[in-house]
Amino acid sequence: MVSQTLADRQAWPADELVSELSIAAKAIGIDEAALATALTDGLTIAQVARLNGVKPRRVVTALVSYVVADVAADIRRGDLNSDQIQWLVALATWRAERQVTSAFPPIEFRPGPLAEAQVTAPGRGVAVQEPGPGSRS
Repeated sequence: MVSQTLADRQAWPADELVSELSIAAKAIGIDEAALATALTDGLTIAQVARLNGVKPRRVVTALVSYVVADVAADIRRGDLNSDQIQWLVALATWRAERQVTSAFPPIEFRPGPLAEAQVTAPGRGVAVQEPGPGSRS
């Protein structure tokens, strides 16, 4: 049972927010901009890690460690039992492994006529068009 209610928890100050991109970049030893550029160019985090002499497992470990550290207070208070902790670590590991080995599809944003935004994923046949002002939903 959780000892704090959602209302009792404080919002994260903006300067303390950490992105998964920054965690991966730090584990690889490069800056976020370099990692973001490599991902935009079609590389996976694992490929970027290997190109920088880092095993992809190190990035997975860093991402999982961040999740565990994020709930460490809950664990210390006994709010999570051993089954919940095992499930959390397994889920975090599964998610991190997918993040590290997946390529992110490029997304292009092109403004359409009459302030209608079109979002397309090249080569995927996906197009989402948001209605512009004055159009009916």
